[in-house]
Amino acid sequence: MTVNDSSSSGFSPERQRWTLILASFASFMVGLDVLVVTTALPTLHEELAAGVAGLGWTVSAYELGFAAFILTGAALGDRFGRRTLFVIGIGLFTLSSALCALSTSIDVLIAARSLQGIGGGIAIALALAVITDATPPEARGAAFGVWGAISGVAVAAGPLVGGLVIQGLAWQWIFWLNVPVGVILIVLSLMKISETHGVRRSIDLLGLVLATLGVFGVAQSLIRGGEAGWTSPTILAGFIGGAIALILFVVWQAKASSPMMPLAIFRNRGFTGGCLSGFVLAAALYGNGFVFAQYLQLVEGNDPLGVGIRLLPWVALALFISPIAGKLADSMGERPLVILGLLLHGGGFLAIALMASAGTGYGPMIAPLLAAGVGVAIAFPTVASAVMRSVSPMEAGVAAGVSNTIRQVGAVFGVAMVAAIFTAQGGYGSNATFVAGFTPATIALAVLTLAGVLAAAVIRKPAPHAMPASPDMQPGGAAS
Repeated sequence: MTVNDSSSSGFSPERQRWTLILASFASFMVGLDVLVVTTALPTLHEELAAGVAGLGWTVSAYELGFAAFILTGAALGDRFGRRTLFVIGIGLFTLSSALCALSTSIDVLIAARSLQGIGGGIAIALALAVITDATPPEARGAAFGVWGAISGVAVAAGPLVGGLVIQGLAWQWIFWLNVPVGVILIVLSLMKISETHGVRRSIDLLGLVLATLGVFGVAQSLIRGGEAGWTSPTILAGFIGGAIALILFVVWQAKASSPMMPLAIFRNRGFTGGCLSGFVLAAALYGNGFVFAQYLQLVEGNDPLGVGIRLLPWVALALFISPIAGKLADSMGERPLVILGLLLHGGGFLAIALMASAGTGYGPMIAPLLAAGVGVAIAFPTVASAVMRSVSPMEAGVAAGVSNTIRQVGAVFGVAMVAAIFTAQGGYGSNATFVAGFTPATIALAVLTLAGVLAAAVIRKPAPHAMPASPDMQPGGAAS
């Protein structure tokens, strides 16, 4: 069975460099889009007459599409080539970005966002895999630190770019920006990234359907429950049907010959701890982004650019801190860094929630925002490093797929949980009603983030994987 069909052998420094840059900038493009949209939510609320449910699905449809197709994309990449699927994912993301820009209603935008999420999910799953393929095990912490830093630039630039574009042009341009970037990434990836394969697995279509239905059912009930009523038939059907679908998914994964999420991989403590920590981190990041950007505009009275500037203490630190965190992970392991990151992020937003409830202005929030920013900058690359370093190179594709799926489901859960609590406790009627929803929603996310420390405590620093004696068994070589 062909495992790797690149013509080069070993870990070529030039290949490492180009693969890391291109895969990181693909993550940059996808991450930029998410946070640009977060900044645009108040504008979409006004221009497209979108309520909490519509705004929630603008974010969650993307994350759901992302989560649903990460594992399928990883499996297709193992079979047909990781570079090939990486490029296909970027292409679909680019095309659907144009469709988003052409949307004339919130429903059309949500549909286009789901397509965009599918493309992003495929691309990002393969981005982590091609980085792992191109990088020797002992240098992967540093590589993921660079990846986290470049991805962090998207986190930092997203609110500013969103504010500038929305205020200076129109919200549609936050999607048009992806088109030229996507085209350039496609061309350079075909030129500079070597093709690699993993273990060829069948596509688990039943698993894909059950997982998607399960996450969708629970998420739509959480997002819509406050408006439709928690005991309404559609909400109850979503919760019950979603839970049943997820249970059936787990049962099927234990029986399937080629499961999309092999349950045996969770016996690896480093992998499991990293995945659970990633779930919590994503829930906190996207949930807080969803509600805090709206707080800054609707309660504090800032324009879109002002919102972007005020989010900088939270989102601008990854560029500087993530590379350092990645290097520290190589020497001391990921566990203490992930724990520290979650504590800082959860504690920071807990303080912000209490300040908002007390009527405090933005100024005193800068210090806890900085603490939260340091936390996410530390945790983001080290969670990825904990997952990918815990598995062998041949498991890189499925590990990247499973971990990214869990992380994106966490993002959907975070937004859905915030939307549910916000609509149950507050609303858009006035500043007071918005804060009445914002405070308990943010406190709940902070508690979830702090509870994530228990998951991070499971992470162990794995022993380095033994390098194969034959160079043609290494990524970049060929074996049969």
